[in-house]
Amino acid sequence: MSTKVLSSGPPLTRKKYTPAFKAECVRQVAAGARQTDVARAQGLSPALLGRWQRQALAEAVPSSAERDEIRRLRAELKRVEQERDILKKVVTIFAQPPQL
Repeated sequence: MSTKVLSSGPPLTRKKYTPAFKAECVRQVAAGARQTDVARAQGLSPALLGRWQRQALAEAVPSSAERDEIRRLRAELKRVEQERDILKKVVTIFAQPPQL
């Protein structure tokens, strides 16, 4: 923890914020509240809140490996859905009584 000393007062210590507190502040801004209003209400600097927002966005954006996996999984899902649809049609065909 860093300490700042002013020439005319006690040393100031840096505030520590929990990840839950940071996430809640970012969530409020994402929900539509103005960044300056949230920062003022929580006693924060708007710049600090902006930094938390950028960090949250960077963590939310998937990496290239994750994007590749998502693409692969979507393709596999599409194939499996096609197989399911074909099997549904086959079941309906075989469920019909034989025509003489």
